Amino acid sequence: MDKIITMEQKIEQYKPLIKKLVIRISNKEYDLIKTNGQNGRVNIEDLKRVIDDYGCTIVSLPDKAFSIAEAYDITSENRIDIYLPLWTKEEGRSDLTLSLSCYNDNGVPKIEINDIRVL
Repeated sequence: MDKIITMEQKIEQYKPLIKKLVIRISNKEYDLIKTNGQNGRVNIEDLKRVIDDYGCTIVSLPDKAFSIAEAYDITSENRIDIYLPLWTKEEGRSDLTLSLSCYNDNGVPKIEINDIRVL
């Protein structure tokens, strides 16, 4: 009998990478994000501009962030897309949302930013 895996279980392997990425964003380590290829299709200057224009201080994610996130299993492309609200020092949960693709590359979990926007 096949074992049924929930979306939460599928996302679990990406949580450490996502948390680390958000810490890098909060520390404004944009060059490191670009070096690691995690900016995906987002120009790193655009990422920086959107965050600066938002005007609040991004902070690390609380554990409840993942229960609020929207996740979609894109089985045809063997990836999961996650829409994750960011947290700020000033607001707590913000309207700034990070869109990520999560996938495995030769068994190694990877994440890439697809978009960041105010929703």
